[in-house]
Order: sequence, then structure tokens, then C-alpha cells
Amino acid sequence: MAADAAQVAGLLAEAFVDVPTAVWLVEDPAERVAAVGGQFAILVEHAVAHGGVATAGDEGAVVWFDRTREEPPIPDYDARLRDACGKHYDGFAELDRVMDEHHPAEPHNYVALVGVRADARGRGVASAMLRAHHERLDAEGVPAYLEAVSPQTAALYASLGYRRHGEPFRIGAGGPPLYPMWRPAA
Repeated sequence: MAADAAQVAGLLAEAFVDVPTAVWLVEDPAERVAAVGGQFAILVEHAVAHGGVATAGDEGAVVWFDRTREEPPIPDYDARLRDACGKHYDGFAELDRVMDEHHPAEPHNYVALVGVRADARGRGVASAMLRAHHERLDAEGVPAYLEAVSPQTAALYASLGYRRHGEPFRIGAGGPPLYPMWRPAA
């Protein structure tokens, strides 16, 4: 799965290249794809063992973690993140800290990453992947949580049953807001 994890991480990094959070983390687009892709590779690898990954061919991917049970920490995460993100490490560490601070404690499925290649957007790729994932969660009675990266993505998630879960929160001073959202099991 290492090669597949790298492919999924690369696809997601390309999909996130224009996301406000990624832009805030890394100003230069080429450095952004490399640093974000490095972090995503770590997350995708961990999700394979402690959650899941679904893809829509080479058009998009969804990565989630099972937070209905205790999830072990990512081995050597801090050192691996430092290696993956280089001079941008501090911003990524701050993002992790702020997201952890606002993460709900109740059992849920954490939809950590949803991304679709720019040329495949607007065709329902993300919605289809999430609907399939929600069917499994609904069958098990498991709610889902995610952070939308913009009002536009929050509207997409709202159309799939997510509702605001607290106030938007910012990453660092002047960072873009994230919109916490919760979807109860149907």
C-alpha cells in the first residue's frame, strides 16, 4: 500500500493546492504540493490501518479515521512531519494543534481529507464518495465529523447531512477559518 498511499497523497496534495488552509501554510505552490503531500502521505498510511481510504479512480479520494475506539498515535509523527514539511513544519504543527483542540470527544468517524482534482470538480465526485461512505456509517449507526475548508465546501457538506458543530476556528494569527461540521448517523 506504500505506493498507493503515495499516489493518494499526491492526488490529494494537488487537489488542495488552492485550498485556503494550504495556501496559508505554504506560500509557494510548488513547495505547497510537496509539503502538503508529505503530511498527507503520513495521514493516508495511518488511515489504511486505523480508518480507511476510498478513491474515485484518479479523480478524488476520501480519507477517514475510526474515532469510535482509541486510535493509536502515528508512529514518529512529529519527526516524520518535520522531515516532510521542512521549513514549513511550524505551520503544520500549529494546524494539528488547533484542529486537535477543537476536535469532538464523542465517538465518531473522522473524515480527515476529501479532495477532487481540479479538472474533475463539479461532477459530483466528492458527493458520490461521501454518500458511499455515509451508507456504511449509517448501517453501523456511526456519526461523522469533518472540518470544511471554505463556505463553499461547508455548503457541499451541508447538502450531505452535515451541520455546523461549533463556531469556525482559525489557524494561528490571521490564518483562514475552518468550519467544524457533524453528521449524525441516519
